[in-house]
Amino acid sequence: MIKKIIKAIIPEKGIVLLKKIKRYYSYLIKSNDVKVSDSDILKLNEYEKLFPNVLSTSQTLDEIIKNRVSICRYGDAEFDISNQENSDDTYQLPSGKLTRRLHDILKHGSAPGLLICIPPFNSKTNNIKRFYGSLSFWEWYWLNKFEKLNHLFTKKEYGNSFVTRETVFHENETKDIKKVWENRDIVFVYGAKGRFNTSSNLFDNIKSKHEILIPPVNAFEEYSSILAECEKYDLNSLFMIAAGPTAAVLAFDLWKLGYQALDIGHLPNSYDEYKGLIVSPEDIPLVSQER
Repeated sequence: MIKKIIKAIIPEKGIVLLKKIKRYYSYLIKSNDVKVSDSDILKLNEYEKLFPNVLSTSQTLDEIIKNRVSICRYGDAEFDISNQENSDDTYQLPSGKLTRRLHDILKHGSAPGLLICIPPFNSKTNNIKRFYGSLSFWEWYWLNKFEKLNHLFTKKEYGNSFVTRETVFHENETKDIKKVWENRDIVFVYGAKGRFNTSSNLFDNIKSKHEILIPPVNAFEEYSSILAECEKYDLNSLFMIAAGPTAAVLAFDLWKLGYQALDIGHLPNSYDEYKGLIVSPEDIPLVSQER
């Protein structure tokens, strides 16, 4: 009955909405029997006090647009790789060199023309409520990982990693987001037959488009050749990189070479998520069989 009502109201988005509801309730069911201890709550509160200030997505956009900073984004995947905890990842094989690079870039922190981005401590969006008992996903994550990562947070302030996630569309007008690449010569660096979609109408205001296709998984294994290909382009080019954890390293190295480079992640797919067209970017296959 509920399915029929939802499909009647919004037929083109009904299935997506139902999947989101089903997923949310699956987390609720799993977490119902979990009791978070008082000591863990106290510990989490202390971690939050120590946590660096994270800019809003609007402030992060301002830095990108007005100051033309490059951004390197860290999420749970990049943090885990920095701690050599990514043995089960499907998109990037463990690599000692990648671990060292991500570790060192995070420890380096922001600099003139460069903004290192991390997630807020407990975001209202791009988060799973009641992921573990009363804790959201990010609360649960910091409870378990903050002590391992805190020594790498060498700056008091960071950009917001969710500037390329669904969050940015909830907190900003799409027309303002599109100012990032308006009338710019863009070089897209992304996985061949991967998730990233350069034909999204988000990018209908760019000046010109070039593409560097890379492996959709384990891109870091081809890192030297990817960087060399990027260096062929004019310094006025804006690089928009969707390469998993490799993107943070590439954006950092291109910044050092004088380019503006953005680790742009799932942005077009996050836009589709915001519009209710997909459940989440991660639900899209890593490698498409259609194109």
